[in-house]
Amino acid sequence: MALAGCMLGGMAMPASAVTLGMADTFEGVGTDGWSSGFRNPVPPSLITSGGPSGAGDGYLLLQATGTAGPGGRLVAFSGPQWAGDYTAAGITGIRMAVNNLGATDLSLRLSFDSGAVSKVAVAVAAGSGWHNVLFPLLAADLTGALGQPFGFRLVHATAALEVPDFVSTQLGVDNITAVPEPTSLLLMAGGLAALAAGALRRQRRATSAPSAAAALITVLVAGTGTGAQAATGLAPIGFGSLGIQLQEVASGLSAPDYATFAPGDPTRLYVVEQNGLLRVIENGSLLATPALNLGSRVSPPLVVTNANDERGFLGLAFHPDFNKVGSAGYQTLYTYTSESIAGTAPTFAAPNGATQGYKNVVAEWKMGAGGVVDISSRRELMSFGKNANNHNGGTIAFGGDGYLYLGLGDGGNANDVGPSHLEPGGNSQNLSTPLGKLLRIDPINPTLSAGSANAVSANGQYRIPASNPFQGAGQVAETFAYGFRNPYRFSFDRASLGGTGDLILADVGQNNVEEIDRVLVGGNYGWAVKEGDFVFYRSDPDGAGPLTAGSIGPRMPGDPSGLIDPIKGTLGTLEYDHTQGISITGGFVYRGDDIPALQGKYVFGDLALTRQPTGVRIDGRIFYADLVTGEIKEFLIPQFANNKLPNGLTVHGFGEDAEGELYALVTNTSANGTGGIVYRISAVPEPGQWAMLGLGGLLLAGRLRRRQDQASSKPA
Repeated sequence: MALAGCMLGGMAMPASAVTLGMADTFEGVGTDGWSSGFRNPVPPSLITSGGPSGAGDGYLLLQATGTAGPGGRLVAFSGPQWAGDYTAAGITGIRMAVNNLGATDLSLRLSFDSGAVSKVAVAVAAGSGWHNVLFPLLAADLTGALGQPFGFRLVHATAALEVPDFVSTQLGVDNITAVPEPTSLLLMAGGLAALAAGALRRQRRATSAPSAAAALITVLVAGTGTGAQAATGLAPIGFGSLGIQLQEVASGLSAPDYATFAPGDPTRLYVVEQNGLLRVIENGSLLATPALNLGSRVSPPLVVTNANDERGFLGLAFHPDFNKVGSAGYQTLYTYTSESIAGTAPTFAAPNGATQGYKNVVAEWKMGAGGVVDISSRRELMSFGKNANNHNGGTIAFGGDGYLYLGLGDGGNANDVGPSHLEPGGNSQNLSTPLGKLLRIDPINPTLSAGSANAVSANGQYRIPASNPFQGAGQVAETFAYGFRNPYRFSFDRASLGGTGDLILADVGQNNVEEIDRVLVGGNYGWAVKEGDFVFYRSDPDGAGPLTAGSIGPRMPGDPSGLIDPIKGTLGTLEYDHTQGISITGGFVYRGDDIPALQGKYVFGDLALTRQPTGVRIDGRIFYADLVTGEIKEFLIPQFANNKLPNGLTVHGFGEDAEGELYALVTNTSANGTGGIVYRISAVPEPGQWAMLGLGGLLLAGRLRRRQDQASSKPA
């Protein structure tokens, strides 16, 4: 690559200045020794405010004119402090925050005087906003060898072996840091963990639990419909300032879609699999034996080979008194599953007398000996006949009031229209059906709560809270709130960990808008009058184009009155359109301790960004939302290229453990596949921590080797 020489200001740079963890934050005076190449008349300049941290955060601004002559190419030379032997310093990656302020997409590479050049360019789209990028410096990532280069250059080049391209642009750069490359470090950390675990096992003469591969579903919640996607004007979701590390904690699963804990037991995380298995992660290790196997109940109707099937084992909740000896809820748990009707009438039949292919069921169970659910203890509380296979909701959870909440979809199909949809207005706006509602019940067997003021349900299996808002003639008294399309996931902000107790719900949109709601008793959340805070047309509004059934109209927050729009903050509204994803996957408000900067933020995701021609979705995303400002940002995940989930992984669920730490459940296969993973969401280790970890690994390996040598030298 024909780049300028290795001199800055006529002075040769020293060959040993670069060190692991060294950083340029551009907070001091000047530009920290940075200069431009190719006789650029516009040298790098220091901007004193507007970096990744906002007002007051300085950054380096690089500029190029794009003309065929001096200053036409974007090139920036590092100063003397970045000179030296990168290999000897243990540097295997250069991380930096970048912001493409120009109108042209950029392809950024690092180049060294040794001749080494980044093989793969980092794409930075025009108007990208601030986000972190990583340039790996391992041999496999470079054309040429590092050797002892005199510093590095940042260039825009679309071909690794050619001179930089002429480009007219402005590029902001900040927080340049010399780090170990994350993938290598994760392998090192994994090796260290395996080494330590092996030593511990030898000492205890214990065997480890069998390892396994992993799986999840491909589409539990994707919107269906025929209306065209509209231009919404909603802002794209950019990367935020928060980075996370995804630590794999379980594999060998078939289809995890939700995870939770039993009150009073911080050692176990229970993972729901779509194919009917309830798996247990105990002290960080997946147990070989499931706590419950509902496979014969959920399949059929679940077709495990169909990546788009939304049915199966979808929800799990433990009674708040699960570990309270003597209480009615002791050792009691509840499941939500799709099951065959098999000649039994559901508690709530599909509207209009429509054909029912299956039913969604809430059942109660008792935990038996050895942490395995007593299969004979099953008691069916309530069920809902379904005509369409989609929009099943899925979450059941206990609120702070001790009652069980359940989210149901609008019945399926599109536009809240079809054989099992009521007219006028559809199911979600009609209080005579439970579909499209959030329900609330007291699930304990009424025979165990004889003194309760709550009425017993018509089927005698549960009680209906007297404080539920809709008790009129013809109304479903179990209804807590209504106007939802497919409330696939909701959760409570845990008051026991300092949260507000608020119920935060992610409602899956149809063709255009995904939304996050704060649910209040008696609230009407708008579907199918609105999609997000946009007007929605269930049918063709004018009999002519361009609007059709399933289209959205103007954005009208607060109108009509009486409908509750998505959460609105001081800077935005918690909704996004289908240029950013296709189906929201609700999560939890973070109340753990590992990531202090994430406290109080809502962690969630989207199933996928891309629909392949085969119909399979790929490329899920993980977000966090500020419930006060109304802003949505994507997490930085520096262990993966371009901060994106690898291998087309899609995001189907989240989990929360007893300590408030969160888990992401992802997959790239259907319910009978082996592509799923349970990731623990953790803080990104600082470079110094990685260095200490590596040193610890070397010391441990050396100590074990010495012990082996000593043992082998002893007489027999």
